[in-house]
Amino acid sequence: MEPPSWAKRLHEARAGYLFLDELSTSPPTVQAAMLGVALERRVGDLFFPRAVQVVAAANPPERAADGWDLTPPLANRFLHIAYTPEVDRWIDGMTAGFSLPAIGRVAQPSRERTAVARASVAAFIRTRPALLDAFPTNPSASGRAWPSRRTWTMTADVLALLADDDADAAYLATSGLVGEGAAVEYLTWRREADLPDPATVVADPASVAWRSLDPSRVWAILAGVVGCSTGRGTVEAWRDGWRPLAVAAEHGKGDVAAACARTLLLGRPPNARPPQEVRAFTGVLSDAGLLDVA
Repeated sequence: MEPPSWAKRLHEARAGYLFLDELSTSPPTVQAAMLGVALERRVGDLFFPRAVQVVAAANPPERAADGWDLTPPLANRFLHIAYTPEVDRWIDGMTAGFSLPAIGRVAQPSRERTAVARASVAAFIRTRPALLDAFPTNPSASGRAWPSRRTWTMTADVLALLADDDADAAYLATSGLVGEGAAVEYLTWRREADLPDPATVVADPASVAWRSLDPSRVWAILAGVVGCSTGRGTVEAWRDGWRPLAVAAEHGKGDVAAACARTLLLGRPPNARPPQEVRAFTGVLSDAGLLDVA
């Protein structure tokens, strides 16, 4: 069970890439051994730091040497990107030399952006619960990107790192994690929902026409508020998050606001005293067994 030398080198370097090439040549028994490596960055008893990234490459099984479809559990641990070399680029490289592509830019990790992105995905799944776990019945499709609790979470976390106006990158990442069909549905829903900035709603709850909105849209807006308020990690931000919920309840959206109030209370920072707006939700919080922690 001694970790191999390459694992020791990566562990000692504290950062780097583990590149698993020709992944589709691995039989299912080998793929099973890769599950912990791919997601947990674990080789035997050795755990890689978060700065070690796991990347794989593979030909389609029908074009690989003794190829195998990826097993569903292994496939569900990766973001899949299909790549076909362009003829013109190959010709240019052969005649003028191959060059590395330009380095892309991503946003710095942020608890607030991640929380808001997760709230957006959760709001979508509330409208399309069948897509939370949509395991493909086709062996070929199950060896690629498909929707699961894991990949929806990964989708939110990756989208939180991308610029809000980078639609191409958002599609590439989302379809590479949950599959093209689910990705198109989610990104279309997100675009058409045109949800307000949660920070704006927190600052001015009256800016939202609560009475005219359908419950699913109210839930999506308030879920973003909860994500924004808890993601900032401060007592003040958490207390401020209660105001939009109370205003929504005052404008006839009490049932939706109460559901979000339960989530917001669960995210209470240590030693934070709930504001007066909590009183509007005393009944539902008491029924949920949360009133004693308020």
